[in-house]
Amino acid sequence: MWADNETSQDLLGFKVHADLIRSVVTNPKLLPVTLGVFGDWGSGKTSIMKMLEHDLDSENYPPDSPEKEKYEKIAVLYFNGWLFEGYDDAKSALLSSILLQLGEHKRFGPKVKEKVAGLIKSVNWMRVAKFGVKEIGMPALAAYITGGASIVPSLVGSGKKILGSILPKKDDEEEGGEESESKSEINWEEMIKEDKSEASAMDVRTFRQDFEKLLKDTNIESLVVLIDDLDRCSNERIIENLEAIKLFLNVERTAFIIGADPRIVRHAIEVRYAQMKFKDERDPAEASERLVTDYLEKLIQIPYRLPKLSPAEVESYMALLFCARDIEDETLLGKVHKACEDQRCANRYSVFGYAAVKEAFGEAELPTALSESLIFSSSIAPLITEGLKGNPRQVKRFLNAYFLRKELAKVAGLQSIRDDVLVKLMVLEYGHSKQFMDLFEWQAKQEGRSSELKQLEAVLAPPDGNVDNEEEAKKIDSQWSSSFMRRWIAMEPLLSEIDLRDYFWVARDKLSSTLSGVSMIPPLVRTILDDILSSNAGKMRPAVESALKLNADDRILLLNLIEKHIQRNPDQKVGYDALRGLIEKDVVESIESLTRTLFNVPAGAIPPAVGSDLTALNRSKPMLKEHFEPVMNHLRSTETRIGRALRPIEGKR
Repeated sequence: MWADNETSQDLLGFKVHADLIRSVVTNPKLLPVTLGVFGDWGSGKTSIMKMLEHDLDSENYPPDSPEKEKYEKIAVLYFNGWLFEGYDDAKSALLSSILLQLGEHKRFGPKVKEKVAGLIKSVNWMRVAKFGVKEIGMPALAAYITGGASIVPSLVGSGKKILGSILPKKDDEEEGGEESESKSEINWEEMIKEDKSEASAMDVRTFRQDFEKLLKDTNIESLVVLIDDLDRCSNERIIENLEAIKLFLNVERTAFIIGADPRIVRHAIEVRYAQMKFKDERDPAEASERLVTDYLEKLIQIPYRLPKLSPAEVESYMALLFCARDIEDETLLGKVHKACEDQRCANRYSVFGYAAVKEAFGEAELPTALSESLIFSSSIAPLITEGLKGNPRQVKRFLNAYFLRKELAKVAGLQSIRDDVLVKLMVLEYGHSKQFMDLFEWQAKQEGRSSELKQLEAVLAPPDGNVDNEEEAKKIDSQWSSSFMRRWIAMEPLLSEIDLRDYFWVARDKLSSTLSGVSMIPPLVRTILDDILSSNAGKMRPAVESALKLNADDRILLLNLIEKHIQRNPDQKVGYDALRGLIEKDVVESIESLTRTLFNVPAGAIPPAVGSDLTALNRSKPMLKEHFEPVMNHLRSTETRIGRALRPIEGKR
């Protein structure tokens, strides 16, 4: 088992990316600069941030080394936007964090702590201005800004919360009474009280000038700010953080590195400006898209997208994970890591697997468990890469879940469990839970072997490899004939002739719960789901537009989640509205989702207004009549509110 944490140790071969970014942000000719490290959730962005934080800190190099001298005048600060998600003003939290970390810096802090206190007072002005003087009162407002926070109880909590999270604890706040190695030697609240500068809501130009002067006073050649986990934040917090970053744009000697999934950031911007009207534009949708693109391009000068792992890289990554787990000798483990680094430098396309690890061991014997694991990783790497889209975090979580299942099978005495079959089923379980449940129900009724799966294999994975029976393929549930499902069905081994009962027995935790630790919803899909199920039209419309840009697999996952929401809340109209919005945008899969849902949920729980929506869709899209008529007839035949609502509506046509 492995911890699901980021690391500064390079198991992915991503140091090449960190080194490239480091060369940019330490080049005075390229500053100021804002660089975006873009990638999906779990793609390795935070690991790169940690590598940069480590490599840019001169304290991590030997005395008198060229690297220590090179980075002596570089300050690197790390900010996790997600940690401040709950604060009333994430913008001020980011500004305060940067200022406080700089004021606490071992090499530069003593020179600027007074100036930092003055700037924090101005940030406090920015923060409380949104509450309004009328609600707070001028005396209380002034007291808060100058350090007398206790006078304003409603603001003290958040203010101290920010300071308390950014600064280390004092001695008397340490758990267990032990002294913290990183405790703060500066009492910032006292510093702010004693500061004699006039606090004011400074404008952007003044803030930049004062901050730039602060950097000059420290002799900092480059201030590198790492902003991580921006894509975990809500839409509102993402925009607040971006607006805070804009305050520092074009400040000399600064470099901002933003780690995020660009799709989530784009969606947040779309939601933020959804209310804007483009009356003079021929294509409002294109104008909105251009606005989002322009916003990001002005903010981020250099976008850098992380690649997905290839099958060779996934196998190498798994090999290093197994080595970290099974090699107890730290010296020997260091030799393996060094051998991997050397191989990557010589040939980045080769696999660091069984043979390479054995060579690194020299005359030492490979542990039996490690030897078996390396052979196993070689056989399943292509399957995992295909199913998990080359995502490092998903690979690690998948392996943890896989070994739990293997251990369960061992304890239960299930000797016939095959690794390749278990892996293939778990790939389906991990990302396509509905199809996984379909297969479970099919095999449960047929003593472990599914005739439906056999039919799917015959149509979508014929022996000659040519799928030419399009008519048969069209009869299959569209969610089983998607591009991913076609590839999954064709993957070896074929499963229709294998008794699957034992495999589903070890997966019974999945069958009785959502198994949130294994199944993963991509953050972008989760964000779109939250917004599309919002009663706020300003969020729902951009969410529908964002859904159109999803790939086929993620779009089907979104529809499955909407269906589950309706099944849990059949009396709430918002889920039906979401499917209607997608149908109006010609998302073909959503037609089947809506009709299937209306057949499966209790008719008595469906809001009557859904009947009006069905009628409207029938009229606006007559080509869909064959899809909607059966379900409308079904609902019309019931003595329910929607049944009664449909009958008079249809009578007026």
